[in-house]
Amino acid sequence: MSIIKKLPKIYQNNINKPIKNNRESYYSLSPNQSLDIGQNSLDIDLILDGIFKSDHHAYNIPVIIQTSTKSYDTYLIARTNSYVLTLDQDKIKIEDIISIKRKNP
Repeated sequence: MSIIKKLPKIYQNNINKPIKNNRESYYSLSPNQSLDIGQNSLDIDLILDGIFKSDHHAYNIPVIIQTSTKSYDTYLIARTNSYVLTLDQDKIKIEDIISIKRKNP
């Protein structure tokens, strides 16, 4: 006897189609391609979280930041909810950042 038969009617769900959960998968990235990090604000937030929440110093972090208007080769000092502050006294809006790459210190 199946478990659905044992449940009261209120908990039963009518399933009228075959279930194929996780039978097929698709991975679009081939080994010759690379991920283009920094295409949306969620990627930028994750990268900034990784930079500022790492085990290394969270001050004077060498990065290259690309925005729609300018490219910055600078050092990160701090992060607020909407801005990134640099050693060159630049205040860059996080939503304007297209890509960010950490340089090797």
